Amino acid sequence: MCYTFICVDDAADEHDEDLTRLSAALERAASWIRRATPPGELNLLETSVLSALAADGPLRVTDLAARERVSQPGMTGIVARLAGAGLLAKRPDPEDRRAVLLEATEAGRAYLDARHAARARVFAARIATLPPDQRRALLATIDALTALTAERDDA
Repeated sequence: MCYTFICVDDAADEHDEDLTRLSAALERAASWIRRATPPGELNLLETSVLSALAADGPLRVTDLAARERVSQPGMTGIVARLAGAGLLAKRPDPEDRRAVLLEATEAGRAYLDARHAARARVFAARIATLPPDQRRALLATIDALTALTAERDDA
C-alpha cells in the first residue's frame, strides 16, 4: 500500500493502523504539552514565529506570513505583539529600503529557552510514569522526530 508520503511493501494493514495510531498519539501529546503552557504565555503561532526568527532570521513579514500560512495583516499583528513584548526587533532591509527585517532579540531567545525548559519538565514528569522500556523506546525516537519535523521548503 502506498500513502502520499510512504510506500509499504508488506503488512499494509498493520502499517496503516500503526501510522494512524502514531498520528493520534502525536496529536494528543502536542495537545497536553500545549495545555501545560501557563496562561499569558505566547500562543503556538506566536511561538512558531519567534522560533523561526531565532533559527532562520532575519526574515521579512511577507516571508513569515507565507511560512506560517497566515495573512500578511495577521502576521503584522503577531509581529507587533512580539515587538511590543521586546521579543523581536525590526531593522531596515539593506536590499529594499521600503521593507524591514525581523529578528529575535536576546530576550526572545531567552523566552524560547525558558519555554522549552518548562515544557521539558512537564514532559519529564509524564515520561517518568512510564516503565523503563517504554521510556527508552520513546527517547530513541528523538532523532527521527527531529528529522521528521525539520523545516523544509516542501512543507
